[in-house]
Amino acid sequence: MILKEPESILYEILEDIKTTFGISIFDAEPISFGYANLKWRISTTSGMLFVKQYHYGRYPEELLKSVAVALEVQNMLSQNGIPCPKLLKTKNGFINRTMSGERYVLTEYCEGKMVTPGNVSADQMKHLGQAVGKMHYILNRKAPQSLPLHWQPDSKEVTLSNWEKNWQKAVSVGSNKYINALEVQKKIIDQINLDIFSSCEEGWAHWDLFIDNLLFHDDKLSAILDFDRLNYIYQEFDISRPLLSGAINNNKLVFESAKAFLEGYKENMPLSLKKLLRSIKLTWWKEAAWVNVNSENIRTLSRFADELIWVGENWTILEDIFNDKSIPMKPPASYNNMFTLRDIRPSVARGISGSGLRRHIRTT
Repeated sequence: MILKEPESILYEILEDIKTTFGISIFDAEPISFGYANLKWRISTTSGMLFVKQYHYGRYPEELLKSVAVALEVQNMLSQNGIPCPKLLKTKNGFINRTMSGERYVLTEYCEGKMVTPGNVSADQMKHLGQAVGKMHYILNRKAPQSLPLHWQPDSKEVTLSNWEKNWQKAVSVGSNKYINALEVQKKIIDQINLDIFSSCEEGWAHWDLFIDNLLFHDDKLSAILDFDRLNYIYQEFDISRPLLSGAINNNKLVFESAKAFLEGYKENMPLSLKKLLRSIKLTWWKEAAWVNVNSENIRTLSRFADELIWVGENWTILEDIFNDKSIPMKPPASYNNMFTLRDIRPSVARGISGSGLRRHIRTT
């Protein structure tokens, strides 16, 4: 594939949209968020739309097959009332191709504002929890089940190997922040019993409910974005990821926001204290490698690292923090001391094609 300038790619895609969808385009505005894939907001005779190009480096053809399935599931969720972009479809599906082979998807443009990590209000978190719970409820009933897992937790050996590399980097640059965090992380890795993840509940999950993929309007969630990673995995990722992303601020948990999210989720799905704690630890284990000095250079990874550091520092008292049937009604008595615990440190499911999945997904 010949490397092309963004302007050339945009021109190709817009011409294809005109031909394929019969839409006239007045203007196109680039959107900078995200990695590698190009994105635009376009003004058309059909209103404001969103275009996303799939970069070959990030999404080779084999990986794009899982995206095609994810888009089918997203479409089903949209039809069932989940706030997410509506997709425009052709006889070939949701992923379109230009004459030269550029791949893109076309959706409605969702209005709303992004909120910075840790600054999601209690009302916004409540509505987000309701939406995530409803999404899981629908996925468990209208998408195929009992599929091969897309991912399973790494072994201790793999995690320790990553830890060693990150430790050497932190020591070489003298980063006290990461040296301290990695000391805590090493103790957890040594002591954890990975059997705790054997009871994780399998199911379809968005798997990327970071704050950048959420839009809000006033005190409500207006859209869940970017379903490209959606897969059959552990739904518990969709509990801990938005909880940490929305409610960790300056190395402290914002209790009212955390409480609101969990209350909202429980309106549509059961959630025990055991499951919540397992969810947080699962995300910590999955993302442990982001506790890395190199993460400081990338905004999203730096935020992930800060969230993981908070979890590590509070690992032994997570149950105390979320001690009221998984709904923290008030801060524990030790709240003022619990957040500076530096002293404690010493693919797409196989065998399921896009067309095959469509036969299994019920849209009404």
